[in-house]
This record gives sequence, structure tokens and C-alpha cells, in this order.
Amino acid sequence: MSILVTGARGHVGRAVLDALVTAGQDVRAASRDATTLDVPDGVDAVSADLEDPSTLDVALDGVSGVFLYARPSGVEGFVKAAEAAGVRHVVLLSSGATLEPRSSQSRIAALHRAVEQALIAAPFAETLLNPGAFATNVLGWRADIAEGVVRTPYPDARIGAIHERDIADVAARILVDGSHGGEALPLSGPAPITFREQAEVLADVLGRPLRVEEETPEQTTARMTALGWPPEVPPEVLRAWERTTREPSAVTEVVREVTGNAPRTFRQWAEDHRADFA
Repeated sequence: MSILVTGARGHVGRAVLDALVTAGQDVRAASRDATTLDVPDGVDAVSADLEDPSTLDVALDGVSGVFLYARPSGVEGFVKAAEAAGVRHVVLLSSGATLEPRSSQSRIAALHRAVEQALIAAPFAETLLNPGAFATNVLGWRADIAEGVVRTPYPDARIGAIHERDIADVAARILVDGSHGGEALPLSGPAPITFREQAEVLADVLGRPLRVEEETPEQTTARMTALGWPPEVPPEVLRAWERTTREPSAVTEVVREVTGNAPRTFRQWAEDHRADFA
């Protein structure tokens, strides 16, 4: 039986793919257009659109486990196709927003919760991965860093930025051993780190000075909207960042508990992604 990795072009999906290959698993990589995938030798690449159930039968044929990232508009069709294919376990990349006490008023949480609930109601086992801030969000600074600056509101917001490889290692371990069924796992990096501290680490790793320029929330909202973020999302993100200037993001031991390894530091992430800032 194979393990299907959806969203295999993404940072986390590709890291899950690599972790499963390293573990010696039979892996299948899926994206809307398989011709865009660059996969390791021995990995099948299939086209699968999670919002078009007619594309899922081939992708799920002979699959026992799935790493999933889905939107609400596609999850019901996926559940039906996965049940018909005999899938036994789905590991979902969700969001830490669904575990927040304030999540009932969050648009981001509502979208992820809809997918979570569809999987919880499904006949196969599910494991929900709920990471907080992704270290890869820093890739959004690349254009500014080329100018020698990091522009951000709330530079002293303290978030538990997590390396995508830690998320992937957790997902791969669970898909291999079938553990943690029915659980929601809050994932984080090893310690809260401010945006200002992230800029300092990047300056050291890249070997160039970077100044931090504090933007207004309005400026950041305009930049995020110009990048295609839905208009209701930037205010939620900004409120969360502002809150962590007073209450640091929680960090957990889940990565260590599941994988046996400490979560990677932000410096490790920066070193791993040095070429992305060239």
C-alpha cells in the first residue's frame, strides 16, 4: 500500500515526501498538475484536484494513508473518494488557529475547522496537525531583504516559528506507524522568537546588515492584500501578532514527543534556506 502526499509542490508537502522516502515508504506525490512536480526517483507523480472528485480515484488507488491539505470546498468529495479507496488514516495539515480560545470569531479558524470536522466524521482515522506560525512566512521578506531592510508591524511580536521539516517529520512518523489517530496536535518551534530577532538571525546567516523598519498595520494590510490575501485575513493576523507582544505564542513538546528529536531552531531554518535569499 502507498502513502499519498497532496500539495507536494508546497514547502511542507515536499518535506513530507522527502521524509517518507527516507523512511523507505512507497510514496505517491499529488498536485493539480503532475507535470510541475519534481519528485525523487521511485516516486509516482499524479494529477489530483481536491476540488474535483473525478480526479481522485486514480490518485487514491492502493493508498492506505494520506497527507492532506484541503479547503472546505473540496473535503466532502475527498472523504467519499478516500472511503471508497479504503484509506485507513489521513494526516491533515490544519492550523493552530482552530485551537485558540478566540477561534469562534476567526475566519481562518472557521475554514480549517470545516475540514477538520469533515475528517472527524469520516470512517477512517484522522490526525490533525495544528502548527502556529510557519518559519517559511519569512520568505515573504525576500524583496525587502534585497534592499537591506525587514519591514514588519509589531517587530517585538513573539511567535513560535516552526520549521516545515518538523511538521513533515511529525506527519511522516504518524503515517508510517499509524499512531495518534483521533488527536489534534499543536505544533511549534522550540521557543518564541520576535520578528526583530528573526531579522538579526537572518543578517548573521546571510552575512549582510539588515535594519528593521516598523510598518503601520495599515501599510502591512495593504501589502498583504496586494499579494492576494483575502481582505478579512490580514486584520486577524495583525491582531494575533499584536497579542503576542504581550503574551508570547505558546510552545509545545509535540515535535519531540512524536519524533524523538527537538524542534529545529529558527537559525537552522535560516541556514537551510540561505539560497532562497540569494
